[in-house]
Amino acid sequence: MSEYQYYEFQTIDCPLTPKEQAEIKELSSRVKLTPTQAIFLYNYGDFRNKPEDVLTKYFDLMFYIANWGTWRLIFRFPKAIVDPKLFQIYTLRNAITITQTSKYIVLDLEINQEEGGASGWIDGEGWLSKLLPLREDLLGGDLRLLYLVWLRVASELAGYVLDEDPVEPPIPANLSQLSPALKEFIKLVELDSDLVAAAALESPNRETGKDSPLEGWLSALTEAERQEFLLKLVRREPHADLQLINRLKELAGAGKSTPQSVPGHRRLSELQEIANTVKEQRQEQERNAAKTKRNQALAALAPKEAQTWERVVKLIEFKQSQPYDEATALLKDLRDLAEQQGRLPEFSKRFEQLKSDYSSRPALMKRFRSIRV
Repeated sequence: MSEYQYYEFQTIDCPLTPKEQAEIKELSSRVKLTPTQAIFLYNYGDFRNKPEDVLTKYFDLMFYIANWGTWRLIFRFPKAIVDPKLFQIYTLRNAITITQTSKYIVLDLEINQEEGGASGWIDGEGWLSKLLPLREDLLGGDLRLLYLVWLRVASELAGYVLDEDPVEPPIPANLSQLSPALKEFIKLVELDSDLVAAAALESPNRETGKDSPLEGWLSALTEAERQEFLLKLVRREPHADLQLINRLKELAGAGKSTPQSVPGHRRLSELQEIANTVKEQRQEQERNAAKTKRNQALAALAPKEAQTWERVVKLIEFKQSQPYDEATALLKDLRDLAEQQGRLPEFSKRFEQLKSDYSSRPALMKRFRSIRV
């Protein structure tokens, strides 16, 4: 099997300068570079630099995927707007790590599949654009991504990077109301959706945008602070608005904007047991929904039964594979309708006549064998 490694770096707060772009070009001849993005793709060999160092120096977000079953997301946040304590309760050896420089906080999320090799075709292109909103969510104190990383790592590597049966971390709000970016992340890392649903059962629901009004606290800012924030806004400095909101919340005694959470208390084995129940309930609902849909389709077919038999014969006369397939599908519908109405012997008689009339057509007979009477 050939190797596949995909690195994509993205700037969000501000684009790369010409000097920075020139420096990045020196990192590898394989780079595809724009003022906001750098992509490195390897089918053999490897990136010669530490991706976390490249991110910390030039970018705000990095996505990495390899065909042996490794996913990685690294975020860079300015220290002025993020308190590292926000993330620390979710830290997990070799999976969720936090480092700091003089200016930045770097949050590194890494998932390694134990048996190696993600299912299906591996292609890193296009994923990062779907995941970009996760950075803004984290800046706003939304920690659902970190809980989902813990859940994915725990379900794969319990007993290795975690205890044999670990207790979940704090359960963030709104796990039952996932954003499109979080849904894409779950799809990307192949996280069991039933396990997510099980975890969400004790996740509090919290309406966004319901914080106390902060306008009244503007007067509590010192004159120097007001001038500083005005200058930042005029200069369009990244996240100047968020810095102002955080300062006003500090004055109001509200602290950082963090969605409510509840203490984690369930062990992984409990979550998995709940997930099995959730799966059984989901499958039962899907079967009932499919049955209802099927009954509705058969009810619509009933008044057109005679025309459908005629349609079957016309399709058979084409002597082509696609009409044969359509005729077979219609016969299965007619069989189900007859079974529902208690007229299965009548269907069998007409079906046997069809087989007799067209017994010299082996391709058609092969399809007819899939119809159980």
